[in-house]
Amino acid sequence: MESSVGREIINTLEEFMDKVYPDVIGALVIRRDGLPVAFKVSGELNAKVVSAMAAIAKSAIDRLGVELGLGEPIINIAQYTRNTLLIAPLSKDLILTAIAKPDPNLGLILIEIEKLKDKLIKILVE
Repeated sequence: MESSVGREIINTLEEFMDKVYPDVIGALVIRRDGLPVAFKVSGELNAKVVSAMAAIAKSAIDRLGVELGLGEPIINIAQYTRNTLLIAPLSKDLILTAIAKPDPNLGLILIEIEKLKDKLIKILVE
């Protein structure tokens, strides 16, 4: 993404990653169809694959919430043996995804994700 809005989103993702360093190794804004809008990831992550798979996971999680009558998802956290995946809706069509190292400071990450969501929504709405 080469636009000024795209650059602003990437800068915002970089600021987020700086605040939660070294726990977070990737932050992405993706479309519901799995295409990346903007991202900042370490060399070990493939942003296109993360985007596609996170969109699939988000769709399944949304369906689970509907079927079980759980309401709207706020944030989804999946902890794996090697990393932690966080998925949060930004809008009807956009998703924020972050990948953290094992045993991250989830409290700090969740606080910073809420701030990040607010900043990204302002950028994307203007």
